[in-house]
Amino acid sequence: MNRQEQWRQRYKELHPEWNSSPIPYKDLIGQHVGADTRILDIGCGHTDFLKEIYDRTPHSYGIDPDAETLKKNVTIKHTSVADAESLLFENNFFDVVVLAWVLEHLEDPGKVFSEVHRVLKPGGVVIFLTPNAWNYNVWIIRAIPNAFHDFFTRRLYNRQEHDTFPTRYRINSMNRVEKLLTKIGFEKKQIILNGDPTYIGLNAPLFWFACLIERMLDIPRLQKMRVHLIGCYRKTP
Repeated sequence: MNRQEQWRQRYKELHPEWNSSPIPYKDLIGQHVGADTRILDIGCGHTDFLKEIYDRTPHSYGIDPDAETLKKNVTIKHTSVADAESLLFENNFFDVVVLAWVLEHLEDPGKVFSEVHRVLKPGGVVIFLTPNAWNYNVWIIRAIPNAFHDFFTRRLYNRQEHDTFPTRYRINSMNRVEKLLTKIGFEKKQIILNGDPTYIGLNAPLFWFACLIERMLDIPRLQKMRVHLIGCYRKTP
């Protein structure tokens, strides 16, 4: 267990009602996936934390630009090396499209979400999990040159080498997401702003300092600055 997960367990002990962001993200996806669902995971990589959901349907698809990483994915039924800006699928093909830790890396979010809109069936949903550009963690990350991100994420969060990509944060706020997706032809179903004090949990003093910040972010006016955005948007008929 890496250092971040240890601090998450500690925070969960202090706040039993809290869950780390992948949990509500997974729950949200689970609400929309059944035996006949066609689901596309953009930037699926090698992780398997959605295995329980993907096992419900034979129609799981995943794309990722990294061929070596994709070879390690044994959860998704159909995988291909591809770019999110040009999806090689028919119009109105999917019921659900998901993106975890992808939006912050997009060079052209408008082009990607236009493609997502094209391949979704009318009434289909896109669900995403991404850092919130208003949060202090993102301010810290943006102060570090992209060339050093791989080193720091491996040391601090125990990720594999080259498991990180350049970050741009071009759509990483509630207002930017709402403006772009509404323009393309989506309607908002749900946005969750979720906190997590563990990203700067290098030691106990920093963890407790981050916990204090999280308490401040419970103030309604400041909730838009929580660390993660979890969203669900529906393609309008």
